[in-house]
Amino acid sequence: MSMAVTTGATSRGGGQGRSLASGRPRQRTRAGQRPRKAPASKQRAKAPSIQPPLSGVSLSDIRQKGEGFLDFADRFRTALVVIAVLLVIFAALYAPAQGLYCAWRDQGVQQEELAELAKTNEQYQSDIDRLQSREGIEDEARRRGYVAEGESEIVVDGTLPTDADQDGARDEGIPWYLALGDFVFQYR
Repeated sequence: MSMAVTTGATSRGGGQGRSLASGRPRQRTRAGQRPRKAPASKQRAKAPSIQPPLSGVSLSDIRQKGEGFLDFADRFRTALVVIAVLLVIFAALYAPAQGLYCAWRDQGVQQEELAELAKTNEQYQSDIDRLQSREGIEDEARRRGYVAEGESEIVVDGTLPTDADQDGARDEGIPWYLALGDFVFQYR
């Protein structure tokens, strides 16, 4: 009972030969067929290869830095948990706060527009009331170039002062806290 050792073929004696390289038994195959692979559970797991460290950093340096980070985390655990909770709360409340801020700013802008429209409406109403009287009609006719019997027209060159000249230049800037809120909540 001898076992033949072969390098490329199985022994002809009916038994399985052993490979010289691995010492494991070979599988018998028919001519022209490839041997079957063992199931994944029976295959040996290859150990992950450790690549050499890059740029002079050793594994012990990495361990020391990791231990330093863990020491830091242990020392400031409460502060880190509080910061993490605050970040989660901020992220959860940002969208509703943004909607509330934008609605508040829109309401302020619309109230200003409403106040301007109410002022303009009062001016129109006073013009209507003035034009309902005889003196108002005569003043408007003179302004448009009409003259009554016995009057003569005089033309004066120049410009009349406007409302902007009388009120002065208005600063349309907004306060710093609104500018900051507009930036944080991306208002318009």
